[in-house]
Amino acid sequence: MTTFLRDIRYGLRMLLKHKGFTAVAIIALALGIGANTAIFSLVNGVLLRPLPFPDAERIIYIEGKNPVAGITDSNISYLDFIDWSQQTDLFASTAAYWTGTANFGADEAEPERVPRAGVTTGFFSVLGVHPVLGRTFVPEDDKGWPQTVAIISHGLWKRRFGSDPAIVGKQVQMSSWPLTIIGVLPPGFEYPEQTQVWVPSAVNLRDEPRDNRVWSAIARLNNGIDLKQAQTRLSAINAQLAKQFNETNKGWDVFISTLQERLVREVKPSLLALLGAVGLVLLSACANVANLLLARSAVRQKEIAIRAAMGASRTRVLRQMLTESILLSVIGGAAGLILSIWLTDLLMSILPEGAPRLGQIGIDYRVLTFAFGVSAITGILFGIVPALQASKLDVTSALKEGGRSGEGHRRTSARSLLLIGEVALSLMLLVGAGLLIKSFLRLQEVRAGFNAHNVVIANLALQGPKYKDDQSCVEFFRQLVERLEVVPGVQAAGGSVNLPLNPSGYAIGRGFIPEGRPPTVDEAKDAMFSTITGDYFRALQIPLLSGRIFDPRDNADGPKVVIINETTAKRYFGSPTAAIGKRLSVWSAFRGHRSDEKFMREIVGVVGDTKTGSLTDESGAQIYVPHAQDPQWNFMGLVIRTNGNPAAFATTLRREVQALDKDQPIYNVRTMDDVVANSLGTRRVSMQLFAVFGIAALLLAAIGIYGVMAYSVAQRTQEIGIRMALGAQRSDVLGLVVRQGMTLAAIGVVVGLIGAFGLTRVMASLLFSVRPDDPATFLAISLLLSAVAFLACYLPARRAAKLDPVIALSRT
Repeated sequence: MTTFLRDIRYGLRMLLKHKGFTAVAIIALALGIGANTAIFSLVNGVLLRPLPFPDAERIIYIEGKNPVAGITDSNISYLDFIDWSQQTDLFASTAAYWTGTANFGADEAEPERVPRAGVTTGFFSVLGVHPVLGRTFVPEDDKGWPQTVAIISHGLWKRRFGSDPAIVGKQVQMSSWPLTIIGVLPPGFEYPEQTQVWVPSAVNLRDEPRDNRVWSAIARLNNGIDLKQAQTRLSAINAQLAKQFNETNKGWDVFISTLQERLVREVKPSLLALLGAVGLVLLSACANVANLLLARSAVRQKEIAIRAAMGASRTRVLRQMLTESILLSVIGGAAGLILSIWLTDLLMSILPEGAPRLGQIGIDYRVLTFAFGVSAITGILFGIVPALQASKLDVTSALKEGGRSGEGHRRTSARSLLLIGEVALSLMLLVGAGLLIKSFLRLQEVRAGFNAHNVVIANLALQGPKYKDDQSCVEFFRQLVERLEVVPGVQAAGGSVNLPLNPSGYAIGRGFIPEGRPPTVDEAKDAMFSTITGDYFRALQIPLLSGRIFDPRDNADGPKVVIINETTAKRYFGSPTAAIGKRLSVWSAFRGHRSDEKFMREIVGVVGDTKTGSLTDESGAQIYVPHAQDPQWNFMGLVIRTNGNPAAFATTLRREVQALDKDQPIYNVRTMDDVVANSLGTRRVSMQLFAVFGIAALLLAAIGIYGVMAYSVAQRTQEIGIRMALGAQRSDVLGLVVRQGMTLAAIGVVVGLIGAFGLTRVMASLLFSVRPDDPATFLAISLLLSAVAFLACYLPARRAAKLDPVIALSRT
């Protein structure tokens, strides 16, 4: 222990003695370790930290899929869910639920729109959640629609009721219906989807259709049951259901995963890719620090030789050198940990809206362990090569004047290998960043099918006894649109139950059957379905390709009409022009009731395709019907095109809604430009961080090349002087040094290209319309890195070419 402490004291003295070297090394390590710790904080909070539920690994999420129809993830049927629950012993408990929003009011205060979930009795049992006040639901609470009891979140209880301990039993208004609060849930619990109010599911088994796939389901596996067993047995039950209920269940199966895996599915590939990328940056930083240590060890040759001559063993020298390296890494790690706190906050500020589990991101024991482990490993990584070189020192040669050549050659070889590794790592990162940037640019070129500029959107759902009559909803939205269109600065206003790019968080689909085909499940064509009101197409500037848009004649008493998109027209009717006058029928289920239309609708118009889910999705079939002819919808996504700043219109929009009904709040108010930007959020963050990491690696590589070549020139000063004395021109010396550096860089580029081919295969899921082996990107990055390497070689080469042979030969 005494020797160890002496090594630490001596190491600290040496670091303080060489302040410039120490500062540069600590900065490089702090940046590398800090960036790694910050990204790991995200990975830990989102991917690694368990969900805050007892035995969370046993909680599974069940979703539907229909490979034949091309559906990979879907909600499920409640009747199917009942069959799964009753026909197996897989589960300790199960629950189904639906999500939405509702107007919440209390104590005569202005109502607000809150996320709401309707859950079956076992919901809280599956999750192992217990209320801090009151109780959860019992079977007797589920008395159908409308519900009479509710449980609220801790946040809503604190915000709206001032943490009133007597809240249980209090009456509130939910969509103008009275509810009694029976419980308050623990702080932080808002599953699913930031829910603030939970009510009984109010499912009516007698009227519930089997193909009403609007439900979600979770379950807790019994002990001894794993995911594979559960998947196999549920698939077997689904195969039987498909035979028993062919019309509604043909082709349908389920896919199960842990609840945590389902929540992070979309962001997991990006986070792992970023963790790998920032790890490469740290390796580059380690290589740079190792090169600095090799350069410093050359200066310390005589010191080490004297220690060896006085009896220090090779192991003793190796331990001393590694101690200094680990001291550097510990100091750099401490600085990096402090830096990571700021970087984590910065990363969270640029994460896209709706990113999962943000509340779980922070510094915990895993992050601290990671930071400590990375610091220790980096200390060994960048210290081992210089330490081994120093321990192999030829004492006799080192003590002789000018006896440095052999040792210098060995150190140059080690530095060259480190430099090749730096260049290779840099190229791999830059290729990854280049592919992501190219993907992002391709995404920005994608035509969404509408003009987002100067458009504000908002959601409005009419709830309460006065809107039980469907026609009252139609009339409200008609009046609202008319009021909005006469507001100064408004170009057009309309509404739809489905908006492009899914800013409302839900998507409504319908089946349709062209006239002349039998009304069977095999003949139904899936489409995104929109009931619209007002001047919707002009508000979003969706182009009319053929026919006409809806007008006042398309009312409840008029001929039933429909507008389709270009894809539907070409796929099923030949062309936009040929589709006009053709007919189709719409069928599906809504609100638990069959809503197949028993009549044909005439196609009166064809409009351009719009992106419904994301910019990366195919547009698919889309159909539009007028609200007056499909009045069952009590909610709309409002769309208003303005002449000026659309964000400033929110106050006017609220005023116009309040003028018609003061109890109806609007929510999710935003500009359409923000919707488009948010749809690119995850890809934008990945691209930006990869670009930053790539640039950092490029700078490290440039510094490394410059350092190696500058060191080489210093070591070969006498050799260069001799060459110039024998007649070598400055251009010869310049070429000699540049060739040496570019040879190393070229080897690094080749190694990096090989590594990049493997790396980009892993990144394939993050790319859009770009091949993982895109030749243009690989070539451009190789040329960029070569140009930077040439510049880094040229500077020390020019200094070498300017040497005075007399002065060079006089140096010993």
